Amino acid sequence: MKNTIILIFFFLTLVPSLFSQPSSAGFAHPLQIEPIAVYTKIRGNIGYWDKDFNQVKEINKEINVEGEYKFTETFSVISSIGRNQYSQTDTAKEITWDRWNAGIKYGKIFENGSSQFLIGAGLRLYDKKRNAEFRERENPDFYLIRPNFGLGYKYGIFQIMSEFRFQTETNRHGKESQFEEFKRYYQVGIAPSFAIADSVRIFTELEYREPLDKIADKNLRYFNLYPGVSMNTESFGTFSFSVLLGVLPKADNAMDRGIRFSYFYFFDTSQ
Repeated sequence: MKNTIILIFFFLTLVPSLFSQPSSAGFAHPLQIEPIAVYTKIRGNIGYWDKDFNQVKEINKEINVEGEYKFTETFSVISSIGRNQYSQTDTAKEITWDRWNAGIKYGKIFENGSSQFLIGAGLRLYDKKRNAEFRERENPDFYLIRPNFGLGYKYGIFQIMSEFRFQTETNRHGKESQFEEFKRYYQVGIAPSFAIADSVRIFTELEYREPLDKIADKNLRYFNLYPGVSMNTESFGTFSFSVLLGVLPKADNAMDRGIRFSYFYFFDTSQ
């Protein structure tokens, strides 16, 4: 029911500006890291990653839709829904809905002659993961809290956006017990990109995640490179494609390789 309400909400708020793509001013949307710029958009993702180590293979497939609505020049709200399929050697496939989530973002652009600077922050809250089994990577019975902030810079065909993220599990009381320990990590991402044509942009994003408990939660650690490309059309949105390449040794990286296809449709709410 919550998922249906979210979809209806974003559809109703975006319909008045349908078919009006925004101008090229501002920052292009990165393909992997969480952007600190604010948008009014719908985004669809299809993704895959796997890990094969010590004769155990993990495969994760996902499909999701994300909606963001910019209700002022500097603030937006965001949410997403999706389905996830996870499998591991000698275990049955697990198919679940993503966690219900909602967030708020702040992003402000400062003009400096022919360049632009961006500063932003956000907070995203995630519900429990319903009908899911406990896995080493996450506890479905806990909530998630994820604040982030970052900076951006744009000059000519070049732009770069960064993100620092912290995530912690929590319960209704916000306290750990002797038998309940929260998984926590911090994550740093950077997304440089170049416009090689009016409608084509190439990305070389990097993302590093480190758990606070480096022993118990070592399977959360990764350092990944995401080369990708996006192509903007005049009336039919933006199409993008990126691959995931693990940088750390297999024993230390949560993922080996992956791929993601994304579609964006941006709406102009400035009128």
